Amino acid sequence: MMSEVNERKILTITKNDNVLDLVKIKVRLDEHFYIFSRFMISRMLTLSRIKKLDAIQIAKDIKKQLIDRNSLEINSNELEAIIFQTMNKFGYQNNIQKYQMVSNFYRHRTPMIIIIFGAPSIGKSLLANNLAERLNISNVLQTDIVEMVMRSINPEQFNYDQNEDFITKFKKNCRLIRRGVSTDISKCLSEGKAVIIEGSAAMPEYYLEAIDKQDPQDDEQQLQLITSFTQNDIKLKKPQRKDLLLFNQQIKLNTQFKIIFPQPDQDLEDDQQIQKHLKLCKDLNKIDQSHSMILGFLPILSRNDHLYNIENNTSKKIPKDLIEEKLNQYQSIQNELLKQRSKCILLPINLHNLEETLDTMHDIILQKILDQSI
Repeated sequence: MMSEVNERKILTITKNDNVLDLVKIKVRLDEHFYIFSRFMISRMLTLSRIKKLDAIQIAKDIKKQLIDRNSLEINSNELEAIIFQTMNKFGYQNNIQKYQMVSNFYRHRTPMIIIIFGAPSIGKSLLANNLAERLNISNVLQTDIVEMVMRSINPEQFNYDQNEDFITKFKKNCRLIRRGVSTDISKCLSEGKAVIIEGSAAMPEYYLEAIDKQDPQDDEQQLQLITSFTQNDIKLKKPQRKDLLLFNQQIKLNTQFKIIFPQPDQDLEDDQQIQKHLKLCKDLNKIDQSHSMILGFLPILSRNDHLYNIENNTSKKIPKDLIEEKLNQYQSIQNELLKQRSKCILLPINLHNLEETLDTMHDIILQKILDQSI
């Protein structure tokens, strides 16, 4: 009900204020200028942990101030002063420093790639779409859609040996899909854009590598906690989830990752495919990733919660007699992904409080931006 009220408020704001966008305001930045955008201001405000409705209102208020003053051309320092005054008026003076960091991040057109790994029926799409809305990221790339397109073009490439075990076929599938998303990733890195990639057909080892090639490691106590959680031996309460997140979050945030493309598999690819593969590797290696913001998340569920999600998944209804088999397959994928947890931040999901998980992701992304801006 609350979300419906918020949607109506946003719709009302949009209808009433479209007239503001008819007035173009030039913002001078050194020897160049750009057109003032309420959308961009709102995007940076929400990323700075300002509520979405307030961010929209602040951006609207700033545009009205500029029009009322007949300031159709303004320099970036003057605009920044007005933004800070307006934030202060709305009670967000404590968010000003965060906004400055975020603004600097966007000004430098820093590429931002967020990858949400995870087994099927965990809620990755829901997390990705809600996170994209919070951060005003328009580009969400779903590996499931990429796979569907690739299968429609060349279904033969997905013909795996039926004698192979489930995880072996899963890994081959992920490797194949990685090739399908390479163009979008390279474009994002080279053009300074933001993208969220999510889907079950993705493995961290095919996407991420620490720049110094020293992936951070968990300690034995944390590993036992993860194992107990996923196997239903314990239920993580909020303080335990927070402790686990704080531990693996800090070591991952202190590690700078880069996007990689796996080397070709001589046993699986013919000469023509290998040459295409090598070209993709070469093109990616030409891109300077030293200032890119790259972050991987691995949401995980306990076995009981995973079963609940599978049973209540309306988009992919599974016959009752196959649910146990699917659960075992999906849990085996999660266990395989957990072997690569050193490359991403673990997210023990609270199935009954999506906002808690989204808040955590939002804060981690903001912290990463602030760390890279220092």
